[in-house]
Amino acid sequence: MKLKLGILDQSPATMGGSAASALKNSLNLALMAEETGFHSIMYSEHHGVEAYASSSPELLAAIVLSKTNRIKIGTAGIMMRNYSAYKIAEWTKMLSTLYPERFILGLGKAPGGLKDAVMALNNHKPVILSNMETKLEEIIQFIKDKEGIYDGLIAQPTHVQHIPEIMWLGSGMTSAREAARHGVGYSFAAFMNSENGKENTDTYLKEFDSTQYFPRPSLQVAVAVSVADKIEDARRNAYGMAYQFLQSRQLASPNAVFSPEAVEQKILGTKEEEEFFTTLNRIIIETPQSVDQRLDEISQKYHTDDLLILCNMYREEDRINTYKSIIKNNR
Repeated sequence: MKLKLGILDQSPATMGGSAASALKNSLNLALMAEETGFHSIMYSEHHGVEAYASSSPELLAAIVLSKTNRIKIGTAGIMMRNYSAYKIAEWTKMLSTLYPERFILGLGKAPGGLKDAVMALNNHKPVILSNMETKLEEIIQFIKDKEGIYDGLIAQPTHVQHIPEIMWLGSGMTSAREAARHGVGYSFAAFMNSENGKENTDTYLKEFDSTQYFPRPSLQVAVAVSVADKIEDARRNAYGMAYQFLQSRQLASPNAVFSPEAVEQKILGTKEEEEFFTTLNRIIIETPQSVDQRLDEISQKYHTDDLLILCNMYREEDRINTYKSIIKNNR
């Protein structure tokens, strides 16, 4: 089965590299994705960390939209706690007007950075965590030109001809039910929580309210993948990404992507070695000949043809080769 494949681009910085190089790689990757037939590319938001270069996915999305013609571009996602619903709705409607049916608004509840970065984004005021769903409701109201908490307030441009897709990002049952309740898409981060994923996504599909934002559910599953001609190389190429996942699980600020050799020096013989290899084993590690079957299995498991592929590697050519192998074998 031919899948609807997308790229989750975190604009990964690498050991010894720069944020400028990482952003340039993101632009080149987008052009490759457009040329080779990917359905979409989504940009993440991170603040105050060395690992990822993109702090403004909406800006990166706008630039890439201007440089491409077909591929859908989106955010995965805007970290809602850091911005007003009104401002998110405004630039979303601008992009949806300038690039109709090509922009996807992905929204997330995570902080997007450690405590100091989040405080700085919020003018050093405590963040209210209980209003994320309310913000989603307000964004929808502004996009649809409905009256909300501010009577008569409009978000320009009004009367958007094609309202944008909205994807609610998450890895737990709460986010699945929220997406279903508001009739928006659900992007499930399987690379973060594959253990209970089926239960969460089934709940989204079962409880989806077709009377709300969109009439049909839109389920996307995000997975981490590494592909190389030899399975041993694919596994080693994934070391840097797995180490970043490990750091995130430990609530530490992730480093730039390390080389496999540097990861081995940090991990082997330490108390973190077992947890690191457990994390590594959650990544889909395949050859060009086997990756399409593995992705088909994931598609069938979650009852969706929409897969978002994450691939952070020390060598950019290995990352590009992974994506090219995946799209080439998507029959």
